[in-house]
Amino acid sequence: MSIRWIRNLIIDNEKTTIEVQFGESRIGDKCYTRIGNEVEQWFENVFETREDILRQGLDILKKRLASRTVTFPDGNPYDWR
Repeated sequence: MSIRWIRNLIIDNEKTTIEVQFGESRIGDKCYTRIGNEVEQWFENVFETREDILRQGLDILKKRLASRTVTFPDGNPYDWR
């Protein structure tokens, strides 16, 4: 089993989903990020708690999207929390 953290956002004026996945029982198992329908980008977790692994995944997504405009569906800037 796994935990999938998903947000629906607007990226460069297009509806897009971002996702972080990590293991439910073994939380460091099967960690990846994904933007839209792209292939999963796997990462090795460096933390032990779910919150820290999620933050690691969000940091990866934030870096990958740094040159793009990312907003909530209402048009407000996405806050990466």
